[in-house]
Amino acid sequence: MAMIVTDVIMTLARERARDGVISLDDVGRIAGLVSGGTMLLDTAYVRQEEACRKDHSQPKGNIGARSNPFQRLMVRPFEHLLAGESAVFQRGYLNNYFEFLEHAFEKRLEPFERHCRSIIQALMVVHGNNLTWDQFYADPRTIKTLGGALKLLGAYLAGHEGQRVWHACLIRPTPEMPQPSIGQIDQIRLALLETARGLAAAE
Repeated sequence: MAMIVTDVIMTLARERARDGVISLDDVGRIAGLVSGGTMLLDTAYVRQEEACRKDHSQPKGNIGARSNPFQRLMVRPFEHLLAGESAVFQRGYLNNYFEFLEHAFEKRLEPFERHCRSIIQALMVVHGNNLTWDQFYADPRTIKTLGGALKLLGAYLAGHEGQRVWHACLIRPTPEMPQPSIGQIDQIRLALLETARGLAAAE
């Protein structure tokens, strides 16, 4: 409540300010309005409520039109390796990983991306703008999609070409960060393959 009242005070102060300056008399009048309550104060509360509703109506979990749900899904198996100060793999290298996915899936990449977006759209019918990434990850359609994608990825990684492209993409350094080590990218691959085995066993 204190935060709401403060926001209302600031809203009224901005309306009365001239070139960023407000007089002491106006401050006194605002204090009187807040303490006594008036139609003007009610209007300010309504304005604040509308601002709050607009803020909270934004999609949670960063699910938006510019998000790529398939990319997010393909990072999910090793997301824990990206977290914290001692992260195994820096998020700045994810573009290298996404480039590898383009090689691995080729023409199948776009259908996967389109399918994941259709799942998001279906979930938004149910959850609206409150849809979170966790709800997307937990949906049976998403789990099935991840299992199928990882199965294809595992087959690609088992071949000589897949191994070559994996190392070429994942070890490539960037100007801002040091080159990832073999051990680091092996942990990423292991997480992908273990997830694939787990999903296959659960079918």
